[in-house]
Parts: sequence; structure tokens; C-alpha cells
Amino acid sequence: MGDWSNLPEELLGVIAARLFSMVEFKLFRSICKSWRASVSGTNKNLFLSCPLIKFKPLQCMVSSIQANEQSLGLRYGPFLSRAAFFRVTLSSSRDQGWLIKSDKDLNSGKFHLLNTLSRIALRHSCKRIDLSEFIFSEIQEAYAVLEGKLRKTARGFQRVFFVRVPGGDHRVLVIGIDGVIRYWKEERWMRVEGQVDQFSDIELERGLTYALDTKGSVWWISSSYDISRFGPSIYKNITNRSSGEKRFVRCRGVLYIVDRLIDENLLKRKADSLNGNAIVHIWNNFPNPHIVDGNANAGFLDDNANAHFVDANANLWDNNGNAGFMDADPVRYRFAVLHDNVGNVSCEVFERDRPKTIGFKVYKMDDELVKWVEVKSLGDNAVMMATDTCFSVLAHEFYGCLPNSIYFMDKEKEIKVFKLDDGSITTMSKSQKSCFQMFVPSFL
Repeated sequence: MGDWSNLPEELLGVIAARLFSMVEFKLFRSICKSWRASVSGTNKNLFLSCPLIKFKPLQCMVSSIQANEQSLGLRYGPFLSRAAFFRVTLSSSRDQGWLIKSDKDLNSGKFHLLNTLSRIALRHSCKRIDLSEFIFSEIQEAYAVLEGKLRKTARGFQRVFFVRVPGGDHRVLVIGIDGVIRYWKEERWMRVEGQVDQFSDIELERGLTYALDTKGSVWWISSSYDISRFGPSIYKNITNRSSGEKRFVRCRGVLYIVDRLIDENLLKRKADSLNGNAIVHIWNNFPNPHIVDGNANAGFLDDNANAHFVDANANLWDNNGNAGFMDADPVRYRFAVLHDNVGNVSCEVFERDRPKTIGFKVYKMDDELVKWVEVKSLGDNAVMMATDTCFSVLAHEFYGCLPNSIYFMDKEKEIKVFKLDDGSITTMSKSQKSCFQMFVPSFL
């Protein structure tokens, strides 16, 4: 066996530049004196595969006089955050392990342990971990746009994707809460042109970028941000109206589409309440309660309980269809919009509670039939449907993990598991079963 301590310093630098996390960086330094010396003068942030990127807000509050302005003088504030999923095993027993998630504050150098399937920070009792007792293996990464010292998810973003371009500038693509794909360029958010549907996910594969719309169609996004249809849709496979959020996921190299099914009765009750101009929802946002009318136009109630609305193009009008009702004091009334190179789009109509999840369907491309077909089994694979990414693991490698299952979170912010074989759903807080054991490491 060769002497690892005698590797050339140039080769050690190449290895160090490919480290994914601070955990790997520290393990690298702990190998021997020569390895530690090779990175002694190196920026400890080199392990990050993405730079710290700051943006201008996508969602902002505007007054009526700003509603149709192209430039709002927005300041930089939100920033790109990378999180990593780790498989953690005991050094003495590597057969099974736990699944943890963390991100890092570049300014403070502190780790933030997160809920595995969301960006919610966890309170943990263990302040120090002896890395010699555990093996950390990074298995997945995810991105989000955060803001403020509390690192809260910035408003307006649904999904965030970081695209590495060898030898070029890295790209950031996002899906807004309106289902529109945008990218960051020239100090502003730009819309991908040619979008005809709302989108729910993006997949990066071998240097190519694919997008999945809410109808189950796959699209290709070119390096110049042109978008074109790519392949058949799963829409014809859906026989009911309960289809909801869709995600790409890879299981052992095979691409699947996971379709979240939502409570159809709840949707029907909401649809029935939307007849006419009935007010169906109220937000207690600044400065007045915000509402939605029967045509899905967002608005608010003034001090006299009169209803005023803003349509999808940010045009303002009262409940009788009269425009210009705020001319007397336009700055007083403010509402939320998504701001990009095209202009402002009222976004409050998109900020509704997520309906309850009642199940999932999984589709796989049949190469012979050239269509997506539903599958009933994922074998030993389990899907982790997090809020910021979707990936699969081998169930036998994690404590209590159920094969042929989908782990997810609903609006209650609790981890749940859906079993593909019988269609049942189990909630972590209401279960004494070990199927959630992998989310509760013994060292925390």
C-alpha cells in the first residue's frame, strides 16, 4: 500500500478543490500533517461548490403609483444558500445510518442543522461531534434564496436551482410562486421567454436543463434561455382532478415523475365558494386585510370595509369596476407583486394554503411506447420529497426507512410517509413506528 502522506502537493490541491462540505474539509485536514499543511493557507470556503450570490428581491411591496413601474429601486438583500444532505453512520457500524441536512452561514462559519425535508432550523443539544466516531457522506444538495439574519426563505420563490457552467458564469434559475421560470442576469430577474404553462420542477442532467410543467409535460431550456417542448406529457394518464405538485426524481439512474395528489373535495369546496364575486380568503397583511374575489383577483379591504382589487397585471380597481379609486392617497395602499424584467405581477392570488395531500402517483418513461406509464413499485428505493429538492435513497442503508415509499411534508410541517403498496399515510408525530428513525440521530 502506498504512503498517502507523500502525495504531491499539486494533487492534494486538486483533491481539496473537489470537497463538497466543511465536514469533508475537516476530515481531509485530519488525514496527516502533509495533508493539513497543503490547505493551511487556503480559504476555508473553498469547499463550497457555489459562490455567495446576492440578489434583489423577487417579491416586494408596492404602492398604487408604483404598480406599473419597471424599476422600483430595489436593493440587494436575499442571497443564495446551499444545503447538503448527509448519510451519517457510526465508524464501527456502516451498514445503516441516519439522514441529516445542514447549511452554513458563510459570514459566521456556523452550521445550521435543518429539518430534513424543509428549511426549518432544528434545535439540537449536541454542540460538538467527534468526527472520528462517525462517517459523513454527502448524498444530495439543494438550494434556496434566504434573507435576513434569521435566514428565512425569501418570499416569492417556490424552487431554486444552481447551474454550474464549466469555464463560464454559473447560472441561477428559480420557479416563482406563480409557476414562472426566471433567471438572474444583469442585476435583475429575467423571465424565460416562451412559457405557456406553469412549472413545478427543473432537472439538471449532463449539462442540459429540463423543466416539468404542472400538466406533466417536459421542456428543454437552452443555454440562451429558450424553452421548447421535449417529449410526451403524463397529463393524459391523469383521470381525476386531484393532481397537484409534480417533481422529477432519479432512482438508480432512472428518471421518474412523482405526482402529488391533493384533496379533490377540498378543491371542489373552494371552487364552489368562488362563484360570483364572493370573498373567499383573507390575509392579515400590512396595511389592510387582503382578499381574493371569485375571479381570483387579489385585493384588500379599506378602513370602511369596502373591497378593492388588483388583477394579474397589477391594475387597480374597486368592487364596482371603477379604476383610479386611490388617486387621493395612492401611497397609503400597498400590495405584494413579483417584479422582473417584464414588469410587476400581483402575487397574492398565488399565496394560498396548500391543500391536504392524499397520496402520490409515480410515472416512468416507457422507451418502447414512448410515453409515461404509472409504476406501482420502486423496489428498495425511498423518495425524499423535500421542499427544496427531491431525491431517492436505498431504504436498507437507513435506520427504519421503508422501501417503496415517499417521505414528504404537508402544510402541518410534519414529516409523513406514503406507502406505494397500500396507499396509506403515516405521520411522524402520531406514530410509534421506527419508519422515521433515520431522521432522529442518536448523537443529537
